[in-house]
Amino acid sequence: MSEREVFKMEYWVYENWRAEHKAIVHAETCGFCNHGRGTNKPKPHDDANGRWRGPFPTLAAARTAARQTGRPSHPCRRCL
Repeated sequence: MSEREVFKMEYWVYENWRAEHKAIVHAETCGFCNHGRGTNKPKPHDDANGRWRGPFPTLAAARTAARQTGRPSHPCRRCL
């Protein structure tokens, strides 16, 4: 495995359509993201409030996807 593969990071976008109506870009290791599973451990794919999009291979690709939701978007203040 190359050094580049070892340090490969993927990014996710959480599109929230209920409370805050925004799209937040996260690193996969963020506690809020949890590799696209979020913090809802019993129901990881419950989409009542929003949904996870990704993974994206680069931060730029995740930012583009966040903008394409049509919602205000920004990077997570915790992980990026």
